[in-house]
Amino acid sequence: MGQVTVPASDAGAGVVIAILFVGVVLMFMVLRFGRNRPGFRIGQAIGVAFVIRLLAIVAINATGIGASLRGGDENLFLYLAQQLAAQPINTHYLPHSPDQLHVVLFALQIKLGFINATALRVTQTGIALLGFIFMLAATYDLAGPKTTTLAAWVLAFEPSSIFFNTEIHKEALMELGAGLAVFGGVWLWKRLDIRGILICTLGCAICIFTRSYAGWFLACGCVLMLLHASLRNMARSRGAAVILVYAVVIVAAIAAPTVLSATSGSNLRQLQRSSAQNSSGAGQEGHSNLALEKVDLSSRSAVITSLPTKIRELLLQPYPWQVSDSAQLFGSIGTLVAYLVLLLLIRYAWLSRGHIFERAGPLLYPLLFSMLAYSVTVGNAGTGFRYRSHLVTLAICAVAVLRARVREQRAEAVADDVEQQDLNHHEMHVLTA
Repeated sequence: MGQVTVPASDAGAGVVIAILFVGVVLMFMVLRFGRNRPGFRIGQAIGVAFVIRLLAIVAINATGIGASLRGGDENLFLYLAQQLAAQPINTHYLPHSPDQLHVVLFALQIKLGFINATALRVTQTGIALLGFIFMLAATYDLAGPKTTTLAAWVLAFEPSSIFFNTEIHKEALMELGAGLAVFGGVWLWKRLDIRGILICTLGCAICIFTRSYAGWFLACGCVLMLLHASLRNMARSRGAAVILVYAVVIVAAIAAPTVLSATSGSNLRQLQRSSAQNSSGAGQEGHSNLALEKVDLSSRSAVITSLPTKIRELLLQPYPWQVSDSAQLFGSIGTLVAYLVLLLLIRYAWLSRGHIFERAGPLLYPLLFSMLAYSVTVGNAGTGFRYRSHLVTLAICAVAVLRARVREQRAEAVADDVEQQDLNHHEMHVLTA
């Protein structure tokens, strides 16, 4: 089930066309963003990232370990996409369950007639890297060119992204949606530009139609970021800020019944059953080491009480000494990188205390709300590998921005000390003259 079957000659041509198309789009976007951002030199890093991911596709296909590494969801999504591609383009192509946005995207490509699974992996890589470009443009706007270049090279070699960017799954679109949300958030954060709302809305919509619960959490994060941006720009753009504050209050009042309904007893009990099935399913496949601690998610108060445990599980498990096969060993490399990024984020957040959101709010709001979404819904540590990859990409950019601000603060402190010493020497010279 789920194998894209095209003639061999067409399949090879499809892969070449996909590589060329993705390469041109990425190059165009890098040049477009660099047009009004002096020193926005991420082209080489993005090119290396693209090549590394293409090599990963080839290596995994050649070794035949793709099935054990990628799991069975790919076959399901390909099957659904093939069924959709067999139909004429009509309302069936509107994202809905089970044909969510990623399935629709796969179906449209399959309908071209020369796209096979490998070509789909190439386009998925392009979509994910496009999300990276939006994140890096936001990083530039927050912290400048040197910080952006550093973040770009780290993202290029981040191991979890190298693997999950190439999957025929939801991850690429989730990266694109998060990138748009962050990029639009910077427009709101720095200059309260209303166009930022449209960009954030587009990013959230992509995530909602791909992985709905994570998309809605991201939307909540963007609304809270809009409120914060409006308040911090109140003195400079009072009229626009007041209007946006009222808009946030109205949206919150309208959305409140929906939120209460989504967290009703029946929905939470369904979440509880889903979490238990995911955890037990891991054990049935012989990966009981990926099972997470059973927690109570049957009520709103129980979810809040269990949240610290679920966050710890998402961020830290499985621990490197818990891996039991080659697939999990491969995933543990990304886990170690995630640990390092988490430690750096904590360090620079502490050094930036009192100014954390002021410096990196457009990155931190999507990061924190995505963490909440994935923490509540993660069923086993195997799924945690996948979810954690999205947090790591946002955290890398946040670390880079906070690090740059800390270094600037230290440089300013040193300059003030030198200036004070010069002033003291001058005063001493005057007194002794």
